[in-house]
Amino acid sequence: MSPIAGNDWLWFADRGHLSFHPMGEVTYVFNHRSGETHVFNAVSIAMLEYFTHAPRKVSALVEDFPDLVGLSREDCPRGVVRRIFAELDDAGLVVPAGRAG
Repeated sequence: MSPIAGNDWLWFADRGHLSFHPMGEVTYVFNHRSGETHVFNAVSIAMLEYFTHAPRKVSALVEDFPDLVGLSREDCPRGVVRRIFAELDDAGLVVPAGRAG
């Protein structure tokens, strides 16, 4: 997990910098800033989309995400949610809200 992800800042995914291309059970996301394409399953795309609607805190994500994807807290533990978030952060797909522009 990146050191930034541990802070309780507001995070955002700027849909204006991303192109979504669903294909079967995966979604390809092209990041116009980095020029990279990422492959997402249903769970990880749900998390990315969670951050495209409004800036949010990681603490809110940890609380909201199991219900968002229709899983119990046991099936979607906090550590897994934080790990998926860290992967989005490491890939540059979510940024602190002050840098979203």
